[in-house]
This record gives sequence, C-alpha cells and structure tokens, in this order.
Amino acid sequence: MSRSRPPDPAPPSASPPLPPPSLPERAEEVLDVVAAVPAGRVLTYGDVAELVGDRGPRFVGAVLRRFGGDVPWWRVLRADGSAAEPLAARAVQRWRAERVPLRRDDADPRAVRVDLARARWDAAPLLGEPAAGAVRGAVPGTARGAAR
Repeated sequence: MSRSRPPDPAPPSASPPLPPPSLPERAEEVLDVVAAVPAGRVLTYGDVAELVGDRGPRFVGAVLRRFGGDVPWWRVLRADGSAAEPLAARAVQRWRAERVPLRRDDADPRAVRVDLARARWDAAPLLGEPAAGAVRGAVPGTARGAAR
C-alpha cells in the first residue's frame, strides 16, 4: 500500500491584499462617542445612536462589532442594562473593575444588569452643552460636528 502525497498548498495569490474596510458614514462619530465615555459610566446603544443622529441602535452595535476593538465597547450596553450575550463575561469583568453601579449582580454574567439610573453618562459636556437632560445633535470634532 503506497502512501499518497499530501496535496500541494495553494499557490500564493497574485492579487494584492484587500484594503481595510472603510468606515460607514457616521461610524467615526459612534467610535468618538464611545471613546469619550469615562470609566465607571455607560451609555446604551440607543443613547449613542441618538447622539450621532440619524442611525439606530443596531447601527451602533454593528459599528462596535466591526470597528470597536480600540474603544471601551463594554461601556455601551442594551437598554435593559445587560451586555450583548457573546460579550457578557468580559463586559461584566470590566464593569466590576471600573465599579460600574449594578442593579443586579449574579454569578451568571448574562444575568448581570447595570443600574442605568446611576451609571448612565450625561454626554452633554461632550456636546459643549450644560450637563443635564436629553441631548441630541452633532458630536464636536467629528465630521458631522465640524464647521462646514
């Protein structure tokens, strides 16, 4: 019985490597807002969407999933105070380390809930507005917030 030779590896591709994916419109603003959230504070996906304008919470989640590795993604969570399930264990570790106020702590990270009434960040100073109340509009220093 003869041994067959393993197949030859595929030849190297003649095409150049793909460029990194470009940021969708408003994605840079999402990343800027998330980067500005201080330790111990949080925003919901909806809060971030409201701050950057015409996109919704799912857009914020998609941006963080694709481009959010260099920003504090764990500071953005669901409206019920929970982390997205695949990230729950890592997010809860970071919340505890940053002393984020929790309304429900549990051994199961999927059951942990942040106390949004105490932990939600007031982003008004980011917008150059006095603190307090709901905030809407452009984020200074981003494409949308830059003077035209």
